Amino acid sequence: MKFSVLKILLCSSIIFSGSASAYFPTPQPKEEILASRIATIQVGAEQGNQEAQYLYGLLLLSGRIVDKDPVNGFLWLTRAATEGQKKAQKAVADLAFEGQIVPRDLALAEKWYLKLDNSWAHFRLGFIYAAGGDGIKSNCGKAVNEFLKAGDVASKNNAVWILSTCPESKYRNAKKAIMIADQLKHHAPNDFAIFDNLAAAYAEYGKFDKAIHYQQKAITLSRQQSSKDTPSMIKRLKLYEEGKPFREVISLP
Repeated sequence: MKFSVLKILLCSSIIFSGSASAYFPTPQPKEEILASRIATIQVGAEQGNQEAQYLYGLLLLSGRIVDKDPVNGFLWLTRAATEGQKKAQKAVADLAFEGQIVPRDLALAEKWYLKLDNSWAHFRLGFIYAAGGDGIKSNCGKAVNEFLKAGDVASKNNAVWILSTCPESKYRNAKKAIMIADQLKHHAPNDFAIFDNLAAAYAEYGKFDKAIHYQQKAITLSRQQSSKDTPSMIKRLKLYEEGKPFREVISLP
């Protein structure tokens, strides 16, 4: 059931009217308890409470309890984010990055991820700078820096890929890519993406024998794991067999 503010106020006035209720409280139905809680959140949001603004924004976005209103839900989240509510800042950044509930806006996502300054934010910023768009220019160097700041295996692996395949030569660094990938393969020996990226790094370095070796290993692992990436890796293997490195701009997930 969905509730209007008027219904909530009416419920409250009926429940608490009469002095006897103070001494002999009548148990509230679950719907009335829920309505009261929603009212408390809404009032708190309107009075400037950051947590309430965040919660009310989520309620409006989901539409599970109140009428769904993504536009106003996003506005309430933005208000909370502006007041410094970290969960709201992440929510606004993620929504703007993903572009599913509200239109994608990478510039807005960048703004809030920069304020968060944590591993998740650096991971997402890596993609933003790698792909570019919405007024943000693609920059492989900034993308690599953000992925390395994130510090997890997936992020470092993305950095290896960019260092090996970026179309702009000034951002490619095969030696650095090989060094990082060599460390990663010991932590995740069955991750075909790491060997795929290591192969790209050796191809950039001009050592195509090693590029072919690691690409074949990547393909074997990907087949064992029934990965949908196998065909694209086979194409890269053929490229390395022809003595050619691979070039690519990372796209947004």
